[in-house]
Amino acid sequence: MRILVSRALIARVGWERLPRGVRRLEAMDLLALVAAADRIGIVAFALSGVAVGMRARMDLFGLAALGLVTAIGGGVMRDVVIGDVPRAFVTTDYLLFAIGATVVGILAGSRGWESPEAIHRAADAVGTGAFGATGALLAAQAGLGWPAAVLLGILTATGGGVIRDLLSDQVPRVLHSEMNATAAACGGALTFILRGDPTLAAVLGGAVGAIISGLGHSGLLRLPKPGVQRDADTPE
Repeated sequence: MRILVSRALIARVGWERLPRGVRRLEAMDLLALVAAADRIGIVAFALSGVAVGMRARMDLFGLAALGLVTAIGGGVMRDVVIGDVPRAFVTTDYLLFAIGATVVGILAGSRGWESPEAIHRAADAVGTGAFGATGALLAAQAGLGWPAAVLLGILTATGGGVIRDLLSDQVPRVLHSEMNATAAACGGALTFILRGDPTLAAVLGGAVGAIISGLGHSGLLRLPKPGVQRDADTPE
């Protein structure tokens, strides 16, 4: 109800002419959504990082490091770019969520349980959708335009994964096989378009990002690779 009332006021008199208390309420509503989506992304990406570390046969420290940097790396980059102290450093439970999910992933792996590839892909897709939406919402909250919203969505959703892949001695998957950057861009753009209703924006933008990322992981959606087919058809 509070959001509906304030949106009507915004449409009538404009944001800058609203009472300071109403503007503060709107910021609180938006930041609460960002915090919720961030936590979803943190847990999903921590599990994803541990799964990659298990496949690379890393030791305990390596698994912990990979889980944590994958979980919070993109969000830290995002916050630094917009001039904020990284939320992972000032919101205690962000680190607790990251550590908890990392520990769960390590314990599961140490007991011989290998996560099915489908679970790894699902976690990565959910994290991509959630983080793409938070990047766009924070861009809107900072008064930035749609290009910044799309770029911050991509950075938040892929930054941790790029660090993860580099630490595990791989070419970042987002550069050649995953659809995560495209998914975050689409989800972030939709989130920004629907920013008038932050809840709807976060839900739909996050869902679109997760679906596109999931389709990419399943091989049903791919970006073209110019020259690949030509090289394959060229006789040696």
